[in-house]
Amino acid sequence: MGLTARKSLRLEDADLVKFYVSNKALWAGMAQEAYDYTADFVKKAGEPVRPDDLIPVLVPVLEVTQLLRAFLSDAHLSQQYWFTWFGELIIDREWSTITQPKGAQQQ
Repeated sequence: MGLTARKSLRLEDADLVKFYVSNKALWAGMAQEAYDYTADFVKKAGEPVRPDDLIPVLVPVLEVTQLLRAFLSDAHLSQQYWFTWFGELIIDREWSTITQPKGAQQQ
């Protein structure tokens, strides 16, 4: 379903947007790895890669990322949907970068 305005506002209220910004390089790297992995098999199926295609790959990584786990624990955000919503935030913010051709990203 992707990031919606409602989810975005809830993430902002929970300070997860600030948390994303303060660790942007980490999340950007994870997003790129998820995109590269997903693109490999989705493109072979003759389909374009869509943002929601990355979530099943990215969320399990987020669930074991200690930095995020500690933040959610400290903020008493124990619901499992925070991992998915945070993943959707990452993909939403990084999509234009991770979908660029490899040579164009370094310019």
